[in-house]
Amino acid sequence: RLIVAYLGKGAKDLVSHLMGILGVFQKLVSSKANEQFAFDLLRAIVMYMPQEVFMPRMKDIFQILLMKLQHGKTPKFVGLVTHFFALFVGKFGSQGYLDQLNQIQPGLGLMLLGQVWIPRLQSSSPTRLEAKTQVVGLTKLLCETPALLADTNGRQIWSQILASAVKIVISPDSHLTGVSDDDNDNDAEIGYDASFSLLHFAKRPAVDAFPEVQDAGAALAKSMQTICASHPGVFAPLIQQGLSVDPKLSAGFQSLCQKSGVHLA
Repeated sequence: RLIVAYLGKGAKDLVSHLMGILGVFQKLVSSKANEQFAFDLLRAIVMYMPQEVFMPRMKDIFQILLMKLQHGKTPKFVGLVTHFFALFVGKFGSQGYLDQLNQIQPGLGLMLLGQVWIPRLQSSSPTRLEAKTQVVGLTKLLCETPALLADTNGRQIWSQILASAVKIVISPDSHLTGVSDDDNDNDAEIGYDASFSLLHFAKRPAVDAFPEVQDAGAALAKSMQTICASHPGVFAPLIQQGLSVDPKLSAGFQSLCQKSGVHLA
């Protein structure tokens, strides 16, 4: 947490120490007890360090995460890694996400979407600032990923992404409309280690990665309006397909559009 705090205050001064910081990340992520702190560190790198400094290392970072997904996957880790995926897409776009993963293995980005990311959101909804990050990232996937429209499988994934985003927006448990930087990030499973006990129990202020997005739900609805208008007849059937799995999703999306002043053609 000390490194995270330094990154938040003066990331440019730590540029020369990036390799050492990534070494700390790799050590933390290899331990089930410390993986939460690994992702705190990784999110801080992405949020605060200059993009040109860490982006050349992202392929290595994604490979570390994928190895853990293959050999040490737990529901908690899947939650942490999909939170990071959403942050990365929100910051650098869906193509940036796909490019990083597809250079490891062609088609890997879509495979992770269909087999890891979406199933996680279907089984457990994120809350508060992670919920906002997810909606921002999912909205970019919906609006900036032509590859999803290339075949039947991609279009099905698109519909599932929309359903996942709407589910988060309309769920009262997500507390999406009440998020703020005053919240504390209490999602870590606290363990005891004498040398780190004070750090473990210290309050960790939550940081909104997308303060420029005032209302993630409204932004989703307006983005849907934009792509429907620019591609008449293409997205309406996919929206219907995605929301037909649950009447609450369809009704909730209609309510969201009305509240946001959005009419879908």
